[in-house]
Amino acid sequence: MKKFKLLSIIAMALALAGVSNAADEEIIGKYGSITIKMVHSGVKRNSWEPKSDKVVAYIDDSSDEVPVISEDIDVDSVYYSRVFKQGVPSTMMLPFEVPTWKLSGLSAFEFVRVVQDGGQGPFKAYVRNAAYANTIKANTPYVIMNEQKDTVISFSMFNSQPDHVTINTTSGSRRSTFSEDGYDWTVIGTYERVEFKNPKGIYGFAAKAKEDTKVGDFKKAACSEKSCAYIRPYRAYLKCTLSETPSRVRGLAKSTEVASLDDLPETVAVHVISDSTGGTTYIGTINTRTGEFVKDDNRWFDMKGRLLQHKPTAKGTYFNNRKKVVIK
Repeated sequence: MKKFKLLSIIAMALALAGVSNAADEEIIGKYGSITIKMVHSGVKRNSWEPKSDKVVAYIDDSSDEVPVISEDIDVDSVYYSRVFKQGVPSTMMLPFEVPTWKLSGLSAFEFVRVVQDGGQGPFKAYVRNAAYANTIKANTPYVIMNEQKDTVISFSMFNSQPDHVTINTTSGSRRSTFSEDGYDWTVIGTYERVEFKNPKGIYGFAAKAKEDTKVGDFKKAACSEKSCAYIRPYRAYLKCTLSETPSRVRGLAKSTEVASLDDLPETVAVHVISDSTGGTTYIGTINTRTGEFVKDDNRWFDMKGRLLQHKPTAKGTYFNNRKKVVIK
């Protein structure tokens, strides 16, 4: 297991000897978009400081370089340069485990299931607050909500237990699968940029606005004449495939039909399960461009769950604000 304890001791000795009084840093490891640095803070200013030098991991969110760390690396702090916008949910996967209270105002939610209510109408993805587990697991995809001001994440482990973060991009599982009504929905986290050249059954959160897409829509991926949908590193997306036993029962008549990827809706509504009341709260819809999505409480869907651009005028049954509405 890679560790930087010896480097820390040497750097500390040099600092205490007066070799360096000014803060500086040196790169001691480069792993794609993750850079490991030794940050020298000079002589300790207060007796209560646990240490003056620290090993810091910097995650560059603007980089598409794939981070490959197959052996454990222990660091004192992590700085993630990604901006999490206020009121805009997103997806995230990190290569280390960290206490949930270290998220600096962000809330993390883990996927629980994806279902189609009553076998018809919009599909819904249910997530649960990860705070109950007290820990964000390494290499595990989450939905992130930021209710405060725009922020980046910085994890300092001083005066914490444990007092370090262990980085490893290859340990654990990056995906989980939920089977329902003849479909297998798989939540997949990625550390590399993925372009969906065959996007059938792929969903994710949109990061860019287009004519039919708002930032944060959780939407089915598609290819245009110029390009295909893609997702950036450190994010996650949903992939739907048919179950090995795709038959499903609907309604009181117990009629059976075969699931089809062609029947999938353009959007999937995301709901948070409340552990205290058992109820749910709607937070947004999903779209496969780059793992971002936004809340919008006044959207209309047809009976297949396809997002409409405005309130429909044609006669029929629709869904608005999670309620069935009949227009005559």
